[in-house]
Amino acid sequence: MPDAVKSDLPAVVAQMPDAQQGTLDSFDAREAEGFSEKVVDAIEMIGEENAAQLSPAPAQVTPGMRYLHSSRTIHQLVSDRNRAVGIYLAAASLLLTASGAIFHANPRGDMIIPIDEVQRWCLPVTFATLTVLALFMAFLLIRTRVGLIYEVAKMNALLGLPIGRVSRLSPLSVHSIMHGLISLGGGASAALFSAFMLRLAREDWVYVSVILGVVIGLLVTGALIALYVITVTITTSDQRLQARV
Repeated sequence: MPDAVKSDLPAVVAQMPDAQQGTLDSFDAREAEGFSEKVVDAIEMIGEENAAQLSPAPAQVTPGMRYLHSSRTIHQLVSDRNRAVGIYLAAASLLLTASGAIFHANPRGDMIIPIDEVQRWCLPVTFATLTVLALFMAFLLIRTRVGLIYEVAKMNALLGLPIGRVSRLSPLSVHSIMHGLISLGGGASAALFSAFMLRLAREDWVYVSVILGVVIGLLVTGALIALYVITVTITTSDQRLQARV
């Protein structure tokens, strides 16, 4: 650990609420997660107060405080990434469950829109919605990936490490796997929606609609992955990182 970071730790610990709870003797399995969130929030508040000169600490923000602020930002970006994937999976599960319930619906009385029409269009609308949602989530994952790279570059600069050490794209990274999951979900939804619409246009296209739907799904999946790779590569080039960091 650099000397600049070590020199800031006592000042940070002194401002922490219940600093003694950081020992092993105070560990409580029922409150461990809540206390960790409290610690992270307190660190962020200390960094913001020092940056705004609202507390009687140093006259200028030290590298250690900037290091802590970057760490907090990375924590937020990782949470946003996990939340985006969770929202997409939850929305997909909810919409497909709702479609299954509509298929088994048999309401009594006259409806403004006949239930047969609702049952006929529920799946195409569901897959179209999931395709659009996958596009938005793909953009959100690209934004969080770019933010993570810039924050890690800032931390490397504070530690005196080369900015080029930042890993931009790795097929086996958690972020790439999550983006691949969203891309596959969007591609599968686009394929099914296209198959429904093609079959609606030409009822005799039994197998052709399926084949064309698969082709469209593969194109959508490839487009989302290519968008991720190209945007992250260009936005986080060494020249841009050097200029910003």
